[in-house]
Amino acid sequence: MRAFSHSKIAVNTGGLAESISYLATNETPQILIVETDATGDDLYQALEGLAEVCSPDSKVILIGPENDIDLYRQLLGMGLSEYFTSNITAQQMAETIEGMFTEADATQLGRVIAFVGARGGVGSSTMAANTAYVLSKQQDDNVILIDMDLAFGTAALSFNLQQKQSLVDALAQPGRLDDVLMARFMLKYDDHLSVVPSPANLGGNYSIDLEPLEVLMKLVRQMSPYVVLDLPHQWTPWVSEVMADVNELVITAYPDLISLRETKNLYDAIAHPRGDSAPTRLVLNRVGLAKKVELTAKDFEGALSAAPDAIIPFDPANFGTALNNGQMIIQTAKNCKASQQIGRLATLVAGKKNKKGKGAKKSAFSFLKSTG
Repeated sequence: MRAFSHSKIAVNTGGLAESISYLATNETPQILIVETDATGDDLYQALEGLAEVCSPDSKVILIGPENDIDLYRQLLGMGLSEYFTSNITAQQMAETIEGMFTEADATQLGRVIAFVGARGGVGSSTMAANTAYVLSKQQDDNVILIDMDLAFGTAALSFNLQQKQSLVDALAQPGRLDDVLMARFMLKYDDHLSVVPSPANLGGNYSIDLEPLEVLMKLVRQMSPYVVLDLPHQWTPWVSEVMADVNELVITAYPDLISLRETKNLYDAIAHPRGDSAPTRLVLNRVGLAKKVELTAKDFEGALSAAPDAIIPFDPANFGTALNNGQMIIQTAKNCKASQQIGRLATLVAGKKNKKGKGAKKSAFSFLKSTG
């Protein structure tokens, strides 16, 4: 599953007794799943022993023999994260674990939305920039737009921003990256929108490695509730990894047969690593440019089993004016159909707004530890 793509999993036999012995000399994992046949006083005594060696920051799931609601409430009241009987399925367990970490990260890490073109020249970068701007206005909150097209990125130019450093400079020093240093690589557009540009000139032998990229992504997600990525049209390990991991993936396509084929290929390639819970959006761009020969939204829906989430009409006058002014289309033509569709897309990818200040769930075994 996508949620566990970076997880390390170890399996030991022996139940609660072996868990206590193992954790007495080893670090507690982030999540510990223990299966036991113990009941009654034997169960509570074993849990007390486990509490002595288990980190309060770890999440503990217990699988036991009794299907009893009172026992369930007592165990959760003691600080266990979850309790199941032995008939739990692998899918139920996976969904439970994913839900725990989604809830825990929701108030700490920003939402990541990635844009990629089904093929070159379909306007994915334009969609990324416009959606990032509209998202910052709709949510009245900070958005970081990162231009990951190292060879041909246009984010800085789209907003008429002058750059000195780029994403490449940030990735070159992952060990030193913090919010202060990261801010130096960002171009401030207004109170809420910042842009991390790609290099302005060709010539560098640029590449992106997963390790420094993961450091950077974790940092920017801590700095902003929304991070928009403008991905290049290429299929490399880091691009496919990003597509699998982001909260929202937006594919921009032109309404022709080639775009339909490439969109279908992308959908098929990312369906399994993203899983059912991670949305993949489709934008049809420049609709109406070739009315007599272009495909329809229904053609795409029939092939993908998913309707387009936004249909952007061919509007060279308004997009051209915005580009020449270093602005977004909603700034120059806020009532046109393209602006309305981009606004709808921004609302979709925003998801449910994270609520600040919400109390964290009690740590595993906090009750047992506090009472000794």
